[in-house]
Amino acid sequence: MISVAADIISKVSRDLAWQRFRLSAIALKRTLDFKDPFDFPSAVRSGSILLVGEGNLSFSVSLSGLVGSKAANMTATTFQNEKEYLEITSRNARTLRRRGVKTVAGVDATNLSRWFDKKKFSLIIFQFPNVGSREPRYGRNPNHVLVRRFLRSAAERLVVGGQVAITVINSSHYDGAFDMDGASERNSYAPPIARPFYTADYPGYSHVKTKEDGVSALDEGDEFVTYVFQRKEEAHRK
Repeated sequence: MISVAADIISKVSRDLAWQRFRLSAIALKRTLDFKDPFDFPSAVRSGSILLVGEGNLSFSVSLSGLVGSKAANMTATTFQNEKEYLEITSRNARTLRRRGVKTVAGVDATNLSRWFDKKKFSLIIFQFPNVGSREPRYGRNPNHVLVRRFLRSAAERLVVGGQVAITVINSSHYDGAFDMDGASERNSYAPPIARPFYTADYPGYSHVKTKEDGVSALDEGDEFVTYVFQRKEEAHRK
């Protein structure tokens, strides 16, 4: 009887510990500032849009299909050179060009002025940035370094009042790895606004990693968040 009671107590203790861990993990997720997602189509219809790190270009294709003739406002870029494109990427690039979207291959998101030295944009989008490595750089997670450098580069290519949107998985792991708040502060942006991102809003979107291995970041069990950044002095001016 004592043994049975001890087993029950042990099980209850384990269950309570698991619940505390689960609630702790949930608490570490990014708290959303708004329940409605960022309206990418409206942004395309109202200004000049740059998409970086577009992988297989399927997000650009999906977005362009939602905005009709306004797709001409879009410039879609990939880190890969055209000779590294998979067939699906080449096919998507052709679709984009038919719709009036400008496509540019081999673009480094951390040095945008090299390709767009005079062009400025109202919105710059980076969907699911990931360097594919966990080896620290300068004592920080390499994904944080990537985002920090991207934000610095993007700031030079924004019109007055322009915004930057970065979408990632909404989890404690990713929130800590990217440290969006730290990256924004380092580059004189206001704290980013967090909104949900729903893949179902973009039919045909299939994300792949920059280092092409066919693995998608879009798992049906995951939640996603879009961080929206604006330069600090412009955000405070509102």
